[in-house]
Amino acid sequence: MFGGNLMIENVLLSGYTRNNGKGVYRSQFDSETGKLADPELFIELKDPTYLDVTNDMKMVAVAKNETGGGLVLYDINGDTPKLLDEDFSEETAPSYVKIDKSRNLIFSSYFHLSIVTIDQITADNKLERLSTIKFDGTGPREEQDQSKPHYSALTPDGKLIICDYGADRIYLYDISDPKDPQRLYEYIAPAGYAPRHLVFHPSKPYLYVACELSSQVLVLKYDAEASRFNLVDEASAAKDEQKNTTAAIRITNDGKFLYVSTRGADTIASFEVSPEGDRLKELGTAKTKGKGPRDFALDPSEKYLLAANQDSDDLTVFKRNINKGILTIVGDTIGIPECVCVHFI
Repeated sequence: MFGGNLMIENVLLSGYTRNNGKGVYRSQFDSETGKLADPELFIELKDPTYLDVTNDMKMVAVAKNETGGGLVLYDINGDTPKLLDEDFSEETAPSYVKIDKSRNLIFSSYFHLSIVTIDQITADNKLERLSTIKFDGTGPREEQDQSKPHYSALTPDGKLIICDYGADRIYLYDISDPKDPQRLYEYIAPAGYAPRHLVFHPSKPYLYVACELSSQVLVLKYDAEASRFNLVDEASAAKDEQKNTTAAIRITNDGKFLYVSTRGADTIASFEVSPEGDRLKELGTAKTKGKGPRDFALDPSEKYLLAANQDSDDLTVFKRNINKGILTIVGDTIGIPECVCVHFI
């Protein structure tokens, strides 16, 4: 797809369509020069604010139509995408979607509906609903008036983990039978923190949680056998929590460095992860030159980081010092309307 140069990496960029955005865009990134080609419209959709891609190049994206919201499924092999199925049966679209690539399961977090759904891509490339998990609860802040699941994905040992922004909870489910998810545990985060997204260490039993309303990062030890989390460390992604909302979080493949985006401050915070994985050392923050860095991604070479600035309709390219973890902006920002998802394929 797109090209054959080993230095050229393919990336999908998607987001809102409230103003100038049209849907899912595609581009090519040169990991030798740090240059991103001008994005071009790939699939016209309403509000595809998050997406994921299977191993055989099937793209699942959140989307809306005139009557509701849900998921769309496309075959993106080749230059012309093919719509395989769509489901707009919910009142609105999810805020996050993730694929279990081993079983072609889809986990969708419906922030506004207080539910997480599990769907499956069938053998004939259709979307099939397997189960719906309903949540309740609130938090102390005005934004936490109801349960608001913002993230759902797999743990390294195959359990379903869910961040509930609204109730300050992190849930763990056994989904050995995805038609009948069984709750194993709920971790109670500090009140008002609003856990949003998380990543696991690639080899150590730790996870790192980006908390939106406190701009804090929690380090939790994961006891897989007991299905429990224990808080072992905490670090700040931005100093003035009243003006900032922390968003995305990523860790390098070697587990040495962690990055977190924060809107308001408009920064990417860099952390060094201890060799054991249980401590974070703040390395500083890098301004994005744009406004509202909601999502970002490390490119496959991990020499660069691409941050999408939703509120300024552009994208910032950072070069990453692979030994020290420090970020440095490369060139000017690249125009991309209302982008809130960066996904390399």
